[in-house]
Parts: sequence; C-alpha cells; structure tokens
Amino acid sequence: MTERPFERVAIIGLGLMGGSLARALAGVTPRPRVRAVTLDADTARDAEVDGVVERAGSDLAGMLEDADLVVLATPAGEALRILPDLAAQMNENAVVTDVCSVKRPLVECAAALGLADRFVGSHPMCGSEKSGYAAARADLYRDAPVWIVPAERAATESVERFWRGLGAHPLRTDAATHDHAVAWVSHLPQILSSVLGTALGRAGVEPIALGPGGRDVTRLAGSEPALWADILLHNVDALDAPLAEAQALLSAFAGALRAGDANALERLLRESQEWAESGT
Repeated sequence: MTERPFERVAIIGLGLMGGSLARALAGVTPRPRVRAVTLDADTARDAEVDGVVERAGSDLAGMLEDADLVVLATPAGEALRILPDLAAQMNENAVVTDVCSVKRPLVECAAALGLADRFVGSHPMCGSEKSGYAAARADLYRDAPVWIVPAERAATESVERFWRGLGAHPLRTDAATHDHAVAWVSHLPQILSSVLGTALGRAGVEPIALGPGGRDVTRLAGSEPALWADILLHNVDALDAPLAEAQALLSAFAGALRAGDANALERLLRESQEWAESGT
C-alpha cells in the first residue's frame, strides 16, 4: 500500500472476512492502526495475540473512537442492525464500507440514516466454505474483484485505493445491478450445491464416496448455514429468475430421461458444455 487512504480502521466482525482483512492490513506499509469489534472473547484475544489488531472487544463506541474508516464485516442482517449505532457514535468524518454479499438493503439503510455521502458499498468476490477467525488468511483479498457502489467522490476514491492497496481490483456498479448479478453468479451456485449435498445425504451417500467432480460441485454445501440464510433472505427478489430457470432445466432433464430422449439430453448437455468452454 504505497498510499494510505485511512490511518485508523475499525473492523466490525472478525470472522473469515473481517479476520482476513485484519491480517491483510497487518502486512501493508504504512500500516494503519486497526481495532475490531467482536462479541467473542476468544476471537478478540486471538486477534490481539496474533498482532493483527491493536485492540479488540465488544465495546462499539470505544473501537470506533477516531476511526476514519469503519468496515462492516458481518452478515447483512447484523450490519443493518448496527448501522444506526454507527451513525450515532462514529467520527463525523469517517467513511463506512462493508463486505456483504448484498448491497441494496445496506445502501438504502445508510441513506435513511444520513450516511449516503459516506457509505461506500463493497463486495469482495472471494471467500471460502470455511468460516470464523480461524479460517482467516492474509491473502484472501489479493487479486479479488471488489464491487463498489459509489457514494461521494472523495469517499469512493479513498475506498477504492484502500482495496487496491490490498491487491484487490475495485469495479464500480450500482446496488440493484450488483444484487441481480450475484443472485446468478454466487447465490444460485450456493443453493444448487446445498441442494445436491442434501439430496446425497438423504440418499445415504457419504462425502467420502464422491469423486473429484462430486467434491467440486458440493464444496459450497459446507458453507455456514446461518450466514447463507441471511444472504439469501436479503436478496429474495433477485433470486426469483435464477431459481425459476434452474427448476425449469431440472424439469427438462427429468422429462428427457422419462421419455428416453437422447437427443434432448445431448442438447441440454451440449448447451452447458458450450457455455463452460466459452470461458477458456
């Protein structure tokens, strides 16, 4: 980070995303001062012992003191609950961003609280099926695209510099376009992987019985249920079309199989093959 856009960063949440952010910031030069809010005393202690935060604990106001950047690294529902307290307690010149997988609810809430000029939505397109501070890693954001929902120009440019300093690649969009896109590229894959994992489990198939292909497709099935329930419920409208298309295609496969229609099966399989090969 050749230029430090923020000197004092407060991270709200020290799970995979927040913990990885703290680890990444510990490795940049010049290094910002980092405090973190977490309700888990063991996580707070571990982050302090690891030297990735100056201080961690449950005292929101204390951790926000003098912060010029506040990062919401919690599920969207929790972020929405925290935003009113942030608006009341944080430095009046502080910029707020987040790492949530949905943008419309947060952008709308921030605007209602008078934070429209200072809330810059962020969504790093990275992560893992693992969760918690123990899964955090310093390179999580390196080379990751980060969707940015802009606010006031100076705040937006500062947040973009922040992400570039961590090796990420910020890309601007608007909240509605973002949520529609991630419904297809992120949320539908999670649902389908979870559906397959559940179907296999109900059929008595153990994970160890899967080959490489099965393991690839079901990797996301190991994701944290509470986190993903929160994400999906905050993007319900955008998921209607992806789910309808997936259901229609499953019905088409079932119909072709019942009819013994090899040509129909090949057409369906070829369409997906051509899509897969278009990215190579």
